[in-house]
Amino acid sequence: MRTLLELEAFAPIADNLRSVNNQLSNSETITILIPPTPTGAVASAFLEAAMLDTNIPYRRRISPREISHPSIVISDGITTDSPKEFSSDPIKLNLSPFFTIGLRDIEGNPSRSILSPVAQAAALAELIAPDGLRTRKLRPWVLAGNWWGETLNQGQDSVYHSLRNHLREEGTIRVVTILEVDTDAINELKNIDSERFASTREVWSSLDADGKAKAISTLVLPELISDKMPMPRIEELVWHRIIVKGSEEDFHSSMSKIKGKWDGSPDSTSELIEKLITN
Repeated sequence: MRTLLELEAFAPIADNLRSVNNQLSNSETITILIPPTPTGAVASAFLEAAMLDTNIPYRRRISPREISHPSIVISDGITTDSPKEFSSDPIKLNLSPFFTIGLRDIEGNPSRSILSPVAQAAALAELIAPDGLRTRKLRPWVLAGNWWGETLNQGQDSVYHSLRNHLREEGTIRVVTILEVDTDAINELKNIDSERFASTREVWSSLDADGKAKAISTLVLPELISDKMPMPRIEELVWHRIIVKGSEEDFHSSMSKIKGKWDGSPDSTSELIEKLITN
């Protein structure tokens, strides 16, 4: 099974993360500084889960705040062309978004997108606790940073697709159409008729491949022509819905609910971290 760091998207930061991981067991209590955002919460949850799995002492702080080192700082601001500088002794690591190669076409031409702090934290967590129970349960959340970002509003997100393909190949998620989702999957797709959705779902399993293609295209057409949601997001919500074993709802719905209920407070940040780690 491939690790996240074997994906090309992580190549610019892989050596930094390995160096930090090598120093963690020899470090004093490490401080994790995060912004009071969903991205900060999920990134911190990955790191905290891994440190709990391996008994590494840490403390969480919510920015803005002065901190001492060793530290890992999560930033979700300006995207740069490369990872920020770091030090491994003492640990001074800043995980912030940067551009990287997500996928290549059949001719080897690269497609660049953004590697989120969430994905970077997930890769470091995987190094810290590769077999950690808490860490493994969080695996699907590696997608959250890119899903909540702006790239899918502007075009295809090659890093998101690379991460999604990786999770599917290792068996962490299943990717299905919207008509194979158990929960009310059309909440975000305001222009899809609920009655047509229900009736299409009833006959879905009896249709052949051509029938399914026609049915789903007819169902989604009002959303496509409304021009209210970017096409890349519609594609993911309709044709590439994510299912996580044991979850009561599809993963896109879970991410949408968190973002929709977010109030920006430190309490919300801490509450989400605790829920992610314990559940």
